[in-house]
Amino acid sequence: MDFWAQKRIWIIGASSGIGEGLVKVLAENGAKLIISARNESKLIELKAAFPFAEIEVLILDVENHSSLPEKTDQAWQLFEGLDYVFLNAGMAVRDLVVDSRLDVERKIMDINFWGPVSITKVLLKKKNPDSKLHLVLTSSLSGKYGVPKLAAYAASKHAIQGYFDSLRVETFGSGLFIHIVIPGFIRTNITVAGLRGDGSTSGKMQNALAGGMDPEVCALGILRGLERGKEEFVVGGSERYTVPLNRFFPTLMKRLIRSNPLQRIKNIRKTLFGK
Repeated sequence: MDFWAQKRIWIIGASSGIGEGLVKVLAENGAKLIISARNESKLIELKAAFPFAEIEVLILDVENHSSLPEKTDQAWQLFEGLDYVFLNAGMAVRDLVVDSRLDVERKIMDINFWGPVSITKVLLKKKNPDSKLHLVLTSSLSGKYGVPKLAAYAASKHAIQGYFDSLRVETFGSGLFIHIVIPGFIRTNITVAGLRGDGSTSGKMQNALAGGMDPEVCALGILRGLERGKEEFVVGGSERYTVPLNRFFPTLMKRLIRSNPLQRIKNIRKTLFGK
C-alpha cells in the first residue's frame, strides 16, 4: 500500500475500534500520523507500539467545541498541512426514545455531528486553494435507515450524511474531497462505552458487533475504498446489503426492521448467504 507512504494524516478517535485499526495499518504503511482522542495513555501506548513510524499525539475531546479551533491549528502545523483527516470519533446511546433524556441525546449530537463540523470549518479556512484535502467521515448503517433504540445515534449519522453531502457539492472542484464511510457490524466497543438513555454507561456489547468484522480488516477496506476515490461506500459483512435493500425496497426494509432488527438482518444474511 505505497499509496499511503508519507501522507500527512490526522486520525480523530484513534484510541480504539476503527480508529485504532486505521492507526495500525497506516503506521505499517509509512504514513505520517497525528493520533487524537481523550485517552492519552492509550494514544501513548499506541505510538510506542510503532517506534519506526512518525506519529504525533494530540489529545482532543470533540465534545469540547471551544477547544477545537486551537487543536485543529496545532494538528495543521505539526506536518505543515494535512492530506487526510479521519473524523472518526463517536459515541452511541441505546435506549427507547421515551426513556432517553434530551441532554443525553444532545451529547450524542455534540460528539458525532457538531464536533466534526467544528473541525471542518477550521480546516476549510486553512486549506490552500491549490492543495488537496480529503475528509473521511464515519457514518453508519443507522445513517441510512432508522433502527429501534438508536434514534439519537441515527439522527447524528443522518446529519453527517446530509451536511457533508451538501458541502461536497458546494466545494466541487476546489481540491476538497469528502468521503463518507458506512461501517457495518464491526467488532468495537462503541456500545460498551456507549450510554443508556439516562446517561449511565451501557457496559454491554451488542451481539451483532461481537460477531462482526475485525477493526483492522475494516480499516483495510476503508483504505482500499479511499485509494479508489470512492465518495461513499459500505465496509462490512453481508449486512452491507441492507443499504441497497432500503434504497430499492424501503417498505420491505421498514417491515423487517420494526421488530428485533438485528436478528432479522442476521436471518436475511443466513437465508441469502448461508452464514
